[in-house]
Amino acid sequence: MSGCGSAWLECLSGGQEAVGSNPIIPINKFKIIGVAMQKLKSYKLYLLLFAMFFLSFNNFITSLLVFVAIDILLATYVLLTSKKKSQKFITLLGYGCLLPVQIWYSLSVTNRHLEYTLERISTLGVTYLLLVLSFSLYAYLNEVNERDYFFSTTRPSELLYFSRIAQFNRFLADKKEFVNKSTKILNREVIEEVLQEVARNNSFSYINKGTLTQEYFQLLNSTLDDPYVYIVISDTGSATSQMLSLISHKNFNHVSISFDRDLQTLVSYNGGERVNPPGLNAEMIEYLIKKDDASIYVYKLPVTREQKEIMISKIDEINQDGSAYNLLGLFVRKSYKPNIMYCSHFVYTLLQQADLAYFDKRPHDVRPTDFVELDYERIVELEYKIKFNDL
Repeated sequence: MSGCGSAWLECLSGGQEAVGSNPIIPINKFKIIGVAMQKLKSYKLYLLLFAMFFLSFNNFITSLLVFVAIDILLATYVLLTSKKKSQKFITLLGYGCLLPVQIWYSLSVTNRHLEYTLERISTLGVTYLLLVLSFSLYAYLNEVNERDYFFSTTRPSELLYFSRIAQFNRFLADKKEFVNKSTKILNREVIEEVLQEVARNNSFSYINKGTLTQEYFQLLNSTLDDPYVYIVISDTGSATSQMLSLISHKNFNHVSISFDRDLQTLVSYNGGERVNPPGLNAEMIEYLIKKDDASIYVYKLPVTREQKEIMISKIDEINQDGSAYNLLGLFVRKSYKPNIMYCSHFVYTLLQQADLAYFDKRPHDVRPTDFVELDYERIVELEYKIKFNDL
């Protein structure tokens, strides 16, 4: 072990030396927790400021998304650091009671048009109070968990093995990487663009209808002799994609489907490029390039003519009935109407309709990368890829 590493361990252990052939270092678990909390303090501060910024808009959709996201993040953190089932139960019960209150307030109060400035201020004050309750519940649960923190032991000497130190280092490294990535992504331009997209979306009503033209369906029908459909997974670099990458820890956060190899019939659920309302829309390669190093992977899936006809019929049905992009569903994994979906939900639904789903998962839970990562039998085959920074 290097001198630097030894000094660090000596510092943690309070200067006591390891005993025996298998080195064990006695340390105080509360010191470890203190160091961890100090390292994570900036992360929690960023999270709080980020939430307060969005809540300041007094928009019910924004408030709803913030409360759901914050409660899920904080509850998940506590659950991961809890050792006892009783602690996990208390965490789920606490946030399970608080979140419905926050959702009710967002839907019933912030959804109203407020005439007077005093009403707006009081509404915002209560919204901030509900946010503080989320962080206060987290602080309380975390304090309870400190007695059984995952670095502690049941032995009176409170010993820490070297493997636990390595685990601790990885834990801090992951959190530091998350903070660094968040500070790079969550700039003013990205936040403003996301807010604009949030205002355009509706997760409860159909706002997109008849966007796909008759010419598009003629093009679809002309591909019936092609024995494949093409699943297109992309790292677009859009503001929404960057925000999703923080949650999913995946770079590829969009999936589309095409009925021809040249992607002339590319279609998916998307934001409509400020031309059409968010929902079911045709796509062009240009739509998928939001940054210089955008990447697109095209996979082909064998189909019959009849299966293509079933999928085309489903697309036509959605186009006539109406659709909307399920922005809220990205967080709560729920759809309030059949045609309110996001991209991966839509593509998987099409495959299910044609009896082509090659992995088993709830449509609401499917992520874009699942179409490759869950293909254990290698049903799909990489047709080609495009790296735009290489062009």
